[in-house]
Amino acid sequence: MRRRRAAAWLGAALAGALLVTGCAVEPLSQPLRGELARRITVEGRPFEYCASAAIEDLGPEVTRIIVAVHGLDRGACGMRAAVVDALGGEPADTVVVAPHFTTASDAVRGGFAWGPMTWPAGSPDRGGVSSYAVMDALVEAMGDRSVTMVGFSGGGQFTNRYAAVSRTMLERYVIVNPSSYLWFTAERPGPIENCPTFNEWRYGLDGRAGDAETGDADEIRERYSGRSVRYLIGTADDDPRSASLDRSCGAQAQGANREERALNYHAHLVGTFGRHIERSQPLALVPGVGHDARGMLASDAGRAALRP
Repeated sequence: MRRRRAAAWLGAALAGALLVTGCAVEPLSQPLRGELARRITVEGRPFEYCASAAIEDLGPEVTRIIVAVHGLDRGACGMRAAVVDALGGEPADTVVVAPHFTTASDAVRGGFAWGPMTWPAGSPDRGGVSSYAVMDALVEAMGDRSVTMVGFSGGGQFTNRYAAVSRTMLERYVIVNPSSYLWFTAERPGPIENCPTFNEWRYGLDGRAGDAETGDADEIRERYSGRSVRYLIGTADDDPRSASLDRSCGAQAQGANREERALNYHAHLVGTFGRHIERSQPLALVPGVGHDARGMLASDAGRAALRP
């Protein structure tokens, strides 16, 4: 029964991806190459990540890890570089690890292959392993070090949902310019009359399955409200025709563009959890920056969010 529900969930996620005008074409990517390319074994299969050192080889001097989650372009090493540049270089006590969520076009032999639009929602890959389960394994391999997760665009979507449903608690979650968010009630600022799936996972809490089914709705709300989260949005990321913007009805119900959706979501959090949520989950607007990971992370707000 659980396998059938997971399969149905994946099918719905794939169908939803096809509704995202301008996003259904898979971006170009390839297996990682070079001295920063690493692999770890998860459930007997290789999983790639980009880092200056292998996780299993880190010494006691490394006390902090920043997990940098790429966008739909799946540029893991580029995302790592953006974080390292924002830090002014990789500190001696910190390692930046950028996982590579591959699809059939760029997976290594025997590796994982998610749909190009489904890994941010924690969907299972073709072998039945969810992107959230892989992240849990990656974090577990890091030991008892402090872990901050930062995700840009599709990686921001991943970080938002992972923070809600994973039982693994990280030091901080930094969500940067995502196309949509996980809402915790059925209220929306935009039209929902012709969108019967507006509150289905990944836009809401209905219809969860697999590794997104980690408790009932109240448990997930309580879990998320207890997280330390930083939201960043560029004020110039306001183009409703952006090629990578999710324009499904579930996303449109959250607002017309990324900036509007971020503002609406933060108002939703305050309305759902109370004004105190602004202390543990503040929103920072980055003036004049559009859909640009480097620009966002190099801003004062970006650097502050990455600091311990």
